[in-house]
Amino acid sequence: MNNFGFYILILGLVLSVQSTVLFFIGEKLHNNKILISAKRSFYLVSLMVSIGAFALIYSFLTNDFSNIYVANHSSLDMNPALTFVAFYSGNEGSLLYILLVHVLLSSVMYRFAQTAIKEKLSYPCAILSFISSFYLIVLIFFANPFEVSEFIPADGKGINPLLRHPGMYIHPPLLMSGLASISIPFVLCQGSLFDKSGIVPWYSTLRIWCLISWAVLGAGLLIGAWWAYTILGWGGYWGWDPIENVGLMPWLVLTALIHSLMVEERRGIFRLWNIILVSLTFILALLGTFINRGGPVVSVHSFAASTLGFLFLAFMIVLTFYSVISIIYNYQNLTKNNIKIESYLSREASFLLNNILLVMTSLIILWGVIFPVVSILLNGTEISVSAPYFNKTAGPLLLLIIILMGIGPILSWRRTTKRATFFRLLPSLIITTFMGFYLFIYGIREFFPLISFLSIIFVLTIILREWIGGTKSRMGKSYNPLPSFFKMIVSNRGRNGGYVVHLAILALAFGVVGTKFYDERLDLNLSIQDEVEFKHYSIIFDSIQQEFIAENSITKANFIISNKESKENLGDITAMHSYYPNYNQISVRSGILSNPIEDLYIIPKDFIDDKNMTIRIAINPLAWWIWLSGPILIIGTLITLWPSKTRKE
Repeated sequence: MNNFGFYILILGLVLSVQSTVLFFIGEKLHNNKILISAKRSFYLVSLMVSIGAFALIYSFLTNDFSNIYVANHSSLDMNPALTFVAFYSGNEGSLLYILLVHVLLSSVMYRFAQTAIKEKLSYPCAILSFISSFYLIVLIFFANPFEVSEFIPADGKGINPLLRHPGMYIHPPLLMSGLASISIPFVLCQGSLFDKSGIVPWYSTLRIWCLISWAVLGAGLLIGAWWAYTILGWGGYWGWDPIENVGLMPWLVLTALIHSLMVEERRGIFRLWNIILVSLTFILALLGTFINRGGPVVSVHSFAASTLGFLFLAFMIVLTFYSVISIIYNYQNLTKNNIKIESYLSREASFLLNNILLVMTSLIILWGVIFPVVSILLNGTEISVSAPYFNKTAGPLLLLIIILMGIGPILSWRRTTKRATFFRLLPSLIITTFMGFYLFIYGIREFFPLISFLSIIFVLTIILREWIGGTKSRMGKSYNPLPSFFKMIVSNRGRNGGYVVHLAILALAFGVVGTKFYDERLDLNLSIQDEVEFKHYSIIFDSIQQEFIAENSITKANFIISNKESKENLGDITAMHSYYPNYNQISVRSGILSNPIEDLYIIPKDFIDDKNMTIRIAINPLAWWIWLSGPILIIGTLITLWPSKTRKE
């Protein structure tokens, strides 16, 4: 099976190179027969990579420890349910997974493209095949997942203990898929550059794929945050770690691009700007792959690092150079018939400002990521960049972006009078001012959290006012607002889906502000049956249990939680240490009792003996809203993407 999988990858490389060459030649010569051959090779690459992936999975399922990769990431005692996780838990498998996503999405994009666009996709497909060729070369010559060993061990090493978590099933696949999918918007933009007719409607297709990449990447980031939240030692749900940042940066620029594409589709402006944005997004995605593959940046989240980093760096430089050249070459075409913004009080002006803030935030984060490397090159000493830098620089910009989320939608296209803007904002400003006094009296008086909460309220009132007004206009003589509300949502899915996404961002911001500024902690030693009171909780240390699975030991601490005043039982919490001798590694999982108001968070710091331990108790206000933002974000994206009956090919 190993030889079979390896030869399949070689065949895939041959087909991929063939597809790249034939697409270019066929389009250049306008030869339909050559293009048909290129298309067949293009689809066959997807088939070959899929077969190669199934071959590796089969090796895991059959415990083929002659395969070095399988031996390093599997074991006889491993739960078969972890096979999928083990497949991409190492460097070779994760590269194969990224390639699999890339070729499958490429085939889907081409298969379901609008007829008018499909005829113009030869050059984009050539670029996609070129990217596939690069990954296949890396897999065949530098990171072969089918490499065999002369010595066959009786058992494998097993999967890294820190990766034996439910989040591993979702977070890495989504994050890798999101980064891999960004190649689709990139090549579609390149296709629009090659299309000189100006007739083909690229905007809708490009926007759909941007939204898909954005949603998948965003969901991956949130799942990763939840995973890190449950595991001690990963910096909490967001520690501004380099691996976290390399996913966030393209997501921010994608956010800018999606809004900017709306303006181009509606007003015919920002053409050059959008090409720059999509190229920047793609380059940042490649940068993320470089850092994940053994780049010089240290991260606590790196588990598939290798010496391949600079190979990916060279690839990134090549495609960056290509992007710059393509923009320069098409500059005149991109700037001709350039329509200017008519007024700073217009929706397109607010979108542009939103774009600038998002790109600035991404570049600030980028500087924080690469600064340790720059400091080594310039001074010979590594200067690390920690969370305070990102909080002080990116935090205010993200707050301004949230405020613009509220102002932008109430502005008209082309121009809005100051008077109209003032009266549209006035009800929200009154409500926000009233809530400001209430929050101040309640005790929220620090500047940044107060301003943050008020900004969230401000944007929320604008969204609700838009929806209430739209619902009333469709109610007619009906007294049931619910059908009218859904009718209003369906009538403009793009706009209202965007509002739902904005609600997700508000929920996320609400949770972040609460946890960052109002968390409370207590460290103490406890013996079994000790009771401690913290805030309004009564916590009883109930028992310690120890389990052994193979050579691995799991120690669990059980706590009974009740209300301090009413003595009402609120539930049980289990926190645990897991020790894996094969890795000489401890995995620490926190015990969490969650509700919309706050999380009770118990960290087992140290098990002293079978009756005593050291714990940290934390109260994390509003953390629940961070995790709620994920489903809301997905729902909003689906509403936006859901095709209307009137949609035409």
